[in-house]
Amino acid sequence: MTIRVLPSSVHARTFELLGAAPLRLDLTEALQAIAAGTIDAQENPLANTVTYGVHRHHRFHSLTGHFYVSRPIFIHAGTFDAWPAELRRAIRDAAIDAVAFQRELATEEERQARAAMQDRGCEILELAPDAHEAFVAAVRPLRAEARHTYGDAALALVGLP
Repeated sequence: MTIRVLPSSVHARTFELLGAAPLRLDLTEALQAIAAGTIDAQENPLANTVTYGVHRHHRFHSLTGHFYVSRPIFIHAGTFDAWPAELRRAIRDAAIDAVAFQRELATEEERQARAAMQDRGCEILELAPDAHEAFVAAVRPLRAEARHTYGDAALALVGLP
């Protein structure tokens, strides 16, 4: 099975471990290949699948929860620390509120995308616990590879034992 993945070695390796042939394609190329039927699958959240019209070409969709892509908020520590305490507190509070708001929006967007896909006749598979465990087991080598690449200290920073 050929699958379009983001231009990421981790994404490509994940699907190699699952037995697929990952293709790192620009989205424009991927959409053309999907429409032409020259690739079998694509990897995206449901909202992106609907936004880009992939659900018009792919009937079957599996929800595996295999990646989490975050959008961090960065601020220069020295600058932030130099601001008055009231401003720092307001920035922290605003960031907490913004994260909660964005997550609510994302949840609603996924709900709407799922409904649009089902209205079009798409079938959405959610993995049973045993299937999810098999999925996790298949990609387990990624952790050892990451440890080799980045070391124990770096992985500890993101909470991986």
